[in-house]
Amino acid sequence: MLNHWQGRPVSEWAEIWGIPSLEIYRCVSSTNDRLIDLTEAEPASFSVVIADEQTAGRGRAGSKWYSPDGAGLLMSVLLPALPASQPFAPLIVGIAVARAIEVLADGFSTQIKWPNDVFLEGGKVAGILCESAGKWIVTGIGVNIRTPVAGFPPEFTGLTSSLEETCQLTLAPSYVAEALISELHKVKPVFDDPMYLDQLPSGLYEELLSRDALFGSEVTTEQEGGGVARGIDERGALILEREDSSRVRVVSGSVTLIEP
Repeated sequence: MLNHWQGRPVSEWAEIWGIPSLEIYRCVSSTNDRLIDLTEAEPASFSVVIADEQTAGRGRAGSKWYSPDGAGLLMSVLLPALPASQPFAPLIVGIAVARAIEVLADGFSTQIKWPNDVFLEGGKVAGILCESAGKWIVTGIGVNIRTPVAGFPPEFTGLTSSLEETCQLTLAPSYVAEALISELHKVKPVFDDPMYLDQLPSGLYEELLSRDALFGSEVTTEQEGGGVARGIDERGALILEREDSSRVRVVSGSVTLIEP
């Protein structure tokens, strides 16, 4: 664990960002795994773990998250758990991430691809992984700051982008972390207030609809097969319209966009 990071003591970063606990590592297997371990010792809400590199980073359903040293911001945040039946936790975090990227990349707009990706100019620039840990949600966020020296692996080529590649920005990880944490502070009340356990607050819901990357597109879903994406409901489920015009709610699983 590092005592200093990006020119400051780690304790000073925690104070600047207004968070109760901060651990920063040069390299870990996974920031989510480290934060899950910390939940055994009654941690404070909004505790944060950051790493410069992950050796076993992952996305949804165990998919690999490519996270070499120096290429991105790798961060996990501890939030109060929402009911397992509600799929909107990664969407709320996605709104915060999308806002933060627009702050960093002034003049560029972001979209959210249900259920957990943030797109910038058509390329995936950030991903979110929410994992349950008792009364907590461990929320992993990966932001591609720069394109790795060796490039992205072939399986990610054409799908993944970075702030450096898309916006010609060279940003320090601490600057990206500060923007993310600032925006996460703004959505944290949704996790703290029981009145929001059944549906998204209206303001966030309207913003989510405006950022929906899949609306009107033909997709294939892991749960319900193929159809046309017709938006997201107030509980965070993807609405899928089938060939017979019937509609079903998709609450989990991967979604693949079918290119025309």
